Amino acid sequence: MTKTFFKTAATSLLLSGMAVGMAQADTFNAALSMVEPISLTETTQMNLGTILANDTDTCTVAAAGARSGTGCFGSGAGTLAAIDVSGTSGLQVDIALTDGASAASELTFAPSILDNGTGATTLTGVTLQASHSLSLGGTVTVSNGALAVTNSVSSVDYQIDVTYQ
Repeated sequence: MTKTFFKTAATSLLLSGMAVGMAQADTFNAALSMVEPISLTETTQMNLGTILANDTDTCTVAAAGARSGTGCFGSGAGTLAAIDVSGTSGLQVDIALTDGASAASELTFAPSILDNGTGATTLTGVTLQASHSLSLGGTVTVSNGALAVTNSVSSVDYQIDVTYQ
């Protein structure tokens, strides 16, 4: 009986050892594509020109830098902003502009994309080119002219968001 028990135990040990020896490991890979991060570079700063500090007056800089509005002081054109957009060519992006203001909100600013000669605050499904530049103008509104003069306001902020679809 003892011999049978040892034979059974030995056979069982061999079989269980063989089962462990049957394990398999392998390496696999996952496919992926890399996308360049989007970056924005201001190559030309927008210049709205001289603004009259009367409350509620506006001045708009449009295509070719043409200025119009009761708040535009003096003659001469403004300068459109030129913003270069880089990323992975051929992919679709959405572009959105966010209104801005001066530091103490003496002035507000509504930017506008003028790429096709018309003003827009959003563009969707734009195919990113190898060299892609945005032309921007916009409208500044005087909220508090006296405070703007006191604070020597010389700029307004705005934001551009470009995201892959």
